[in-house]
Amino acid sequence: MLRLRTAALVFATALALAPAANAAIIDNGNITTDTTLGLDYLDVGLLTDTYGNFAAGTNFMGRNWVLATPSQIASTWADATGLPLTFANVLSGDNDMGFPAVNTLIALFDGLLSDRGQANERVIGDYGVSGYYNFIGGGTLAVHDVFDDSHFVSDFTGRHGAWLVSETRASVPEPASALLIGMSLAGLAARRRKK
Repeated sequence: MLRLRTAALVFATALALAPAANAAIIDNGNITTDTTLGLDYLDVGLLTDTYGNFAAGTNFMGRNWVLATPSQIASTWADATGLPLTFANVLSGDNDMGFPAVNTLIALFDGLLSDRGQANERVIGDYGVSGYYNFIGGGTLAVHDVFDDSHFVSDFTGRHGAWLVSETRASVPEPASALLIGMSLAGLAARRRKK
């Protein structure tokens, strides 16, 4: 009976950790975590400012946020959508990500889901403040579901939302390590009961 209970506990622990095994992108509400890069992205649209201030870093929610680079965004988008996106894809106005991929990105990174563009398209960021252009390191970036792609503009200026990143605060344990810890705890509990 005791062995059966222990086995059940180990199985439940493994089952609880299973979804995390392949998860590199975690939606934490206003912050989206990329566990591969060790970065937290602040939802675009929650903060608007000038390009100069973004480039220098912005303090928000007690943390310092800096502009994400195209390479960071490409890596995060690739993990989020399952597409082999690269630096060049992100900086292209004709990358044809497709409707499911674009909507995945909107769901993960848009802090203003109710906001719509001129053609009633879903956009990332605050259209009322910035159109749908959002700063990244080196220029501005738009993602929307009319053309199902991203648009890069290198000389756009003004008040805009930004792709801001900060180092991940809470470290997420690797699934294998967490499973090992869970099994060890289950074993200790079973041993204590036996005594």
